[in-house]
Amino acid sequence: MNYRIFGFALCLAGLPLAAQAQEASQPLMPANGVFIGAGAALNKADFGNQDLFGFGVSDVYALGHWVANGQAAGSTYPDLGNETGASFVLQGGFYRTINDTPWVWGAKFSYNNLGLTGSRDNILIPQTGSYSGEISGTFNGNYLLQNYKVEIEHQFALVPLIGYSFGRGFVYAGAGPTLSRVNSNMNGLIGFAELDHRYDVSGTPGYFSSSDWVWGGTATVGVTYFLTRNWFLDLNYSYTASSTVTNKFLNQFDTVYPTVEFSGTSGGNYSATANNQAVALTINYVF
Repeated sequence: MNYRIFGFALCLAGLPLAAQAQEASQPLMPANGVFIGAGAALNKADFGNQDLFGFGVSDVYALGHWVANGQAAGSTYPDLGNETGASFVLQGGFYRTINDTPWVWGAKFSYNNLGLTGSRDNILIPQTGSYSGEISGTFNGNYLLQNYKVEIEHQFALVPLIGYSFGRGFVYAGAGPTLSRVNSNMNGLIGFAELDHRYDVSGTPGYFSSSDWVWGGTATVGVTYFLTRNWFLDLNYSYTASSTVTNKFLNQFDTVYPTVEFSGTSGGNYSATANNQAVALTINYVF
């Protein structure tokens, strides 16, 4: 009888150890989960491949008398360089284990408050033109753009993903669409023509700006690491290419000199492109 009591006591004493062993044998990462998270990203935005086109059409008067009509046009492709900066990121999504295998699939939706800018001062847009009427000929000129600036901000991404679990997390890759806010600013645009001397044809400097939501695509690779069954870290790298957005500008002018007057229209378009890379680290909660 004493042996039975002693054996029963041993069983009771061993129950906590057995429970701990069973818990240790279970993977820390839940098989399925829905998550939300927040963190920070280090970003690098590239503002190459800009396209600026300008044209001008003008009637020319000498001492109040019409003498000719002129027109000119040309393009330039400034590189606004790149900018690096940190930003706040949010994300949410889900993952599912595929048929009790190490493979997982899912998707995540993320927001990155980029706020990066490319800028360049004193850009020349070359102009080649001609004039005809009572007098005729050809001439060269340029637009002087005192400052051109492109900013990318408020980037949203929806990324389906596929991954492989290693017990405390999973490595993954994915690709999907993005939507970004791109702001463009042309500050201080002046049109010049080389005639008998250099004339400021367009007169008062022009200022033009636009804000557009543009689509793009992103590719990402990353790894998750579970700290507990409800909390995990997500470290990922992404490259995003946004589509090019084009806006037009148009300006009427009437520029008067002591002996010459130019009256007409200047205009054109400016195309902005902004691509970015990001390394993001977030802490996430699994429901």
